[in-house]
Amino acid sequence: MKKALAAAFIMLSGTILSAAEVITSDKNSDGKPDLWFTMEGDSLVEYSADRNYDGLMDQKVLFDSDGVVQYEELDFNWDGQMDDFYYYRNGTLIRQEIDSNYDGSPDMWVHIVDGVYVEKIEQDQDFDGVVDKTISYGE
Repeated sequence: MKKALAAAFIMLSGTILSAAEVITSDKNSDGKPDLWFTMEGDSLVEYSADRNYDGLMDQKVLFDSDGVVQYEELDFNWDGQMDDFYYYRNGTLIRQEIDSNYDGSPDMWVHIVDGVYVEKIEQDQDFDGVVDKTISYGE
């Protein structure tokens, strides 16, 4: 889907691409880029966005050479630091890491099966880097 979005953008802009080229877009027309598409040949390898138009990137998605998502990170509290991290295997979500206190280190790990089912949640409740609580679901 995102590969198709980037391809459509490229076709509309009439840009001819070379290896590892970054294409930008100014979605809100304020004169500053807020979308970045990193292309290698005709493959989208990275998509980044400034979703709230404050000049700071707050979403980044990495793709393999086939356009399959591998990794994503988001800044949910808009402070300029990513705090939600998503890991994929063959395009399927397998783990989410969350920095719930926004100190730069994940303190919650959500393990996911088949891209949707929560298998286990691990938490570092006192933010010392050690898992204090584990909740397992299913068998």
